[in-house]
Amino acid sequence: MPRRVIVVGLLALGLAACGGSAPTASPSPATPAPTAAPAATPSPPPTAAPSASTGAATTRIAVCDAVSLRKTPSTTGELVARAYLGTKVRITEAVTGDAYTAGACGESGDAWLKIDRVGGKSVQALYGVPFVYSAAGFYR
Repeated sequence: MPRRVIVVGLLALGLAACGGSAPTASPSPATPAPTAAPAATPSPPPTAAPSASTGAATTRIAVCDAVSLRKTPSTTGELVARAYLGTKVRITEAVTGDAYTAGACGESGDAWLKIDRVGGKSVQALYGVPFVYSAAGFYR
């Protein structure tokens, strides 16, 4: 009899360790429902050169001598000073202004540079105005 008790005890222990004799359902992986692809949003068609651009300041160098620095982006704007060949200027913005003709040096156009530094110095300190404008076709 003690042997039966031991065998029954071992069987009970084995069944308890295995989780019993009742079958358990194994989870079946869920099948995801198909989703529709997102509709493409049409992008606007590219336009011609923008009339104004903003962003980080960049540096350009005058490739012509005695380039006009003006109060407004206009060929008739008040002349503030001149940038000479090799002068570095810092551009804060490119804007569209009056059309200009380059002549023997530079390129004709209507793009103007809004400048806040000339030769490494503040336009405000040099000329008493926050910005000057110069025709973009005379810089590289």
